[in-house]
Amino acid sequence: MESIKNFDIIIIGGSYSGLSAAMALGRSLRNVLIIDSGKPCNIQTPHSHNFLTHDGVEPAVIAQRGRKQVLAYPTVNFVSELAIEGTRTKNSFQITTSTGKKFNAPNLLFATGVKDLLPDISGFSDCWGISVIHCPYCHGYEFNGKKTESHASCFADK
Repeated sequence: MESIKNFDIIIIGGSYSGLSAAMALGRSLRNVLIIDSGKPCNIQTPHSHNFLTHDGVEPAVIAQRGRKQVLAYPTVNFVSELAIEGTRTKNSFQITTSTGKKFNAPNLLFATGVKDLLPDISGFSDCWGISVIHCPYCHGYEFNGKKTESHASCFADK
């Protein structure tokens, strides 16, 4: 017989937005499960910007601090796995992870962010978010007045 754990809400995605939601819910004494694969879209980004009190901080550091703060609430739980399947039942959602664990909750929140679809150009993905800049809010200030092609140095050895 398989073991299924029940929660008030399951949050899929444990980066900034998922952690923010979990904090509010944990402070409301809700039984929360965060499922996160550990592969954020900003994994290569050297510094976070436009995030008040965290401008210039590495994204992984921000996420680690957030996770520590959120997990201080005893009703918040964290599973480091990939959610691979979701099923709607009469009164809840059942989420299955990559290792076959199953979790139920009447509420489900997707906080998965975005996934960038990169072109198949040699070296492009290695430079994404570093010298291949894509967001004026994340990179605009640092690259203001500069030609972006002059920053493609990571393509030089490819």
